[in-house]
Amino acid sequence: MQSKNRYRLIVAIFALTWVLAGCQRSGEEISPLPSPQFTTSPLSSPLERPTSVWPTGRVLYHSDLSGVYQIYLVEDGQPPVVLTQAPGSEAEPSWSPDGQEIAFSAYITDTTDMGIYVMRADGLERREVMPEQPRLNWRPDWSPDGTQLLFQSNRDGNFEIYKVTTEGTTLINLTDHPANDGDPDWSPDGNAVVFISDRDGSDGLYTMNADGSDVTRLLAAEWDCSLPRWSPDGGRITFASKQDSTWDIYVMNADGSNVQRVTDRSGDNVMPAWVGNDRLIFSGEMGDVSWDLFLINADGSGLLQLTQTPESERFPAWIP
Repeated sequence: MQSKNRYRLIVAIFALTWVLAGCQRSGEEISPLPSPQFTTSPLSSPLERPTSVWPTGRVLYHSDLSGVYQIYLVEDGQPPVVLTQAPGSEAEPSWSPDGQEIAFSAYITDTTDMGIYVMRADGLERREVMPEQPRLNWRPDWSPDGTQLLFQSNRDGNFEIYKVTTEGTTLINLTDHPANDGDPDWSPDGNAVVFISDRDGSDGLYTMNADGSDVTRLLAAEWDCSLPRWSPDGGRITFASKQDSTWDIYVMNADGSNVQRVTDRSGDNVMPAWVGNDRLIFSGEMGDVSWDLFLINADGSGLLQLTQTPESERFPAWIP
């Protein structure tokens, strides 16, 4: 029993150290999940701004209004619905291409390990993707054909990007590099993956083929990037960067050219996601420990605040 408790303590210390040190990846970072907690407090709904500011379609995000992160859904600007009600944090939701399922990361019961899960879009029929999920596994992302998931994990020591079928079979380490690699996102055509890596110091931005070959650097380490995401048409990539001392949202062409800063509000701005090909939803710091969701045009105009709560709304994902 003492050996088991010592192992859990070592894993917890490792996770906290990595989150606080290696996680300078986006002001979040690298996982937004706090330690597992247990509460009997009722879940509360975020106090949203008028529904007219929300984009048409469905928006997922996670919020810690209940004390730990749970996943919420806003559909066509209606009041938010909480999809998860676990005692430990469940976060980082990702839509399946057909909008019928959601992949997410969560603490595995009675451990300090984190695993990848899938549930129906209504929050029912949750299942663990892989039978073996040692250490920390997070940031799932669906393949365009809906058959595979990308995620990052430190199961082999450092953080690598892995690919696995949605049934948990055929696990492949795509990066297999001594540096830390993470934040993967599949291109809309399924042929490429954009990701971040500290292989040249801080987190630069890279692409590779879907099989892990032909790694190409798009932005150097001094950009200190996080969470790159392809536009639905595949022509552009959005990401967060600390290039100008605070975290802001940027957009560039898919080949790394024509980098444009999108946000200019005070505080850190991270976790961008596309809303169509011309707008972005992101999480913005509110001057204390809270974060709210914002909507903005990709050219930097038309900023709208979507949520206004005392806690944090983060990691948005949109689907029509």
